[in-house]
Amino acid sequence: MAMTTDPEKPVSRRLSLRRALRIALVLLSAVLLVFVISRAAAPYLISSGLVRSAMERAVAQWTGHRVSIEGTPEIAFWPEPRVTLNAVTISKRTDNGQKVLGRVEKLSASFGLYSAIKGSPRFSSFRFVKPEVFVDRDKDGRLDWASEGLLSAAVRQVASQTGSGQTLGGDLDTPIGSIAVEDGSVRLTDATSGRDYTLSGITADISWPRLSGSLTAEASLSFANQQFKVNFSSAQPLLIFGGKEAAMSFSLDGAAFSSSFDGIASVGRGSVVSGDMRLDLKDVPALLDWGGIRIAGLDKLKTAVLRATLSTVDNELRFEGLQFGLDDTHGSGILGLSRPKDGKPLLSGTLAFDQLDIADLLSSFSLDLPSEQENNETRQPRLTQWLDFDLTLSATRATLPPFDFGDVAASILLTGKTAKFDIADAAFEGGDLTASYTGAEGDFSGGGSLTLAVRNADFGAVIDRMQLKGPLPRGRGSVDMSMKTEDPLWATDLSEISGKLSFTAENGVLQTVDSRKFREFAATKAYYQLSAAGSETGLPYDRLEFSASFADGSAEIGKALLTGPNETLTLSGLIPYQDRALAVSGDLTASDPTRDNEFSHLRFFVGGSWPDPVISPVSLPRETPRPEVAPATPAP
Repeated sequence: MAMTTDPEKPVSRRLSLRRALRIALVLLSAVLLVFVISRAAAPYLISSGLVRSAMERAVAQWTGHRVSIEGTPEIAFWPEPRVTLNAVTISKRTDNGQKVLGRVEKLSASFGLYSAIKGSPRFSSFRFVKPEVFVDRDKDGRLDWASEGLLSAAVRQVASQTGSGQTLGGDLDTPIGSIAVEDGSVRLTDATSGRDYTLSGITADISWPRLSGSLTAEASLSFANQQFKVNFSSAQPLLIFGGKEAAMSFSLDGAAFSSSFDGIASVGRGSVVSGDMRLDLKDVPALLDWGGIRIAGLDKLKTAVLRATLSTVDNELRFEGLQFGLDDTHGSGILGLSRPKDGKPLLSGTLAFDQLDIADLLSSFSLDLPSEQENNETRQPRLTQWLDFDLTLSATRATLPPFDFGDVAASILLTGKTAKFDIADAAFEGGDLTASYTGAEGDFSGGGSLTLAVRNADFGAVIDRMQLKGPLPRGRGSVDMSMKTEDPLWATDLSEISGKLSFTAENGVLQTVDSRKFREFAATKAYYQLSAAGSETGLPYDRLEFSASFADGSAEIGKALLTGPNETLTLSGLIPYQDRALAVSGDLTASDPTRDNEFSHLRFFVGGSWPDPVISPVSLPRETPRPEVAPATPAP
């Protein structure tokens, strides 16, 4: 069956398409014609004085303060109607006359033709060129910009909306649009601190469609000769301006540090309800130098990172899920910052480190924050004078040069006049260590007292780490020690430490001592160096007991008894360690009295300097032989 086509259908389609194009072109031409005519006729239909007056009233209505315009207004209609006011000044009346709150070199805004023709132009898309804002903050925290303007009225009447929004009455819910700032500045004069703070070089793009809507902003600025970039957004901007709790997100990025926060907070009260925060210290030395701050323990720190989820519970700001990095040290934990009714703010919680420098930790609580003046007599209060600490610490590895510790469980308490650092448990040279250090002046800058207990540690390894030479015991042993110092323990001289020490060890050797050579030289020499009578094997012992008290750079031996498989060594006397000297007498005897003939009694004096003192044998009085007694003659 043959198929047929209708030749009229393609022609009909082409005619319909042409009609549609003609209609579209006519409509477009009409729109363009109206647009051109409106722009051309606008200068004749709209009074420039009307627009200027309306703009002046709008600024006054928004700020609630007096507005004066010194320059000649400029009105342009292409590509959009826009009015520009020059030399705008915002001021308020005070007891001392007019006080300037702000100046704007150029303030421009776009407006609608239809509303302007009706005599009530509506403005949007504001642009501020070189605005200067002056803000005074009194001792109660009030700002002198508070007013009865439209913005202040909206701030007073806004209400929070479920879902992190805000609601505002229709009579106040005014459209705004976009706001651009070029080369602006803000100067805050704080009556509480007596200082001025200036933000300069502000360039910002702000989007705020309506007063009741969300606000987003991007800005760059300079503060104290440092450049920063700021990103901010909030669905509740009016609540923020009113100092109420509001949802917000912001980030601050500078050369030395950056920070961000996303959550709910109150700017007015300086409090956080909940949210996630991040702080990156990209160059700690540069940051401390920029801020004029020196904190002991941070002089070696180069970078730091902190992340946490913030929440406020029962007047305590909590840092939950805390993750931090300090150079190559990383850790986690939970912290709380609270303010008791009586006393300073308290920082408490638990921190777990992968590695910890104990000296840096303690010294960070010792030195004060310097003032801006170079005079040491005007330094600011110490860190511990305005903040208390109660922290539980743990570390996989810790160092207190030259020593290393493993699996450390510790705590630090700094409250009022109490300063205490405890190591509840730590692995130390194959044994265990506990210690407690109590500061003397409420921190660790003025010295304090230390108690130390070591159990079953390898003291040969301790000697090697300390690089000590001389006749010292190698083997596993235990130490109990208590001491006091007037300066920080890690920064004091041995001569300034006083205390007591007891040491016990088993199955070891007293290095560099050869009892055979002692006896050999005692028979032939009046004195000799210890190194001449030494050996690599040393003097073995089954048990060693030593105790001493020390002060003013000298130690007095209470007990020194070495019991070996063959011989026993006892010592007594003084050790003036400040001068690396010795004044000790010793006795070397047989451990088994029945072997006196094999290991004869040797007495000697040890003098000279450590680690190679001089040995001087001491002659012992000879025993007088007993007279023979004739047997009694029996009676007849």
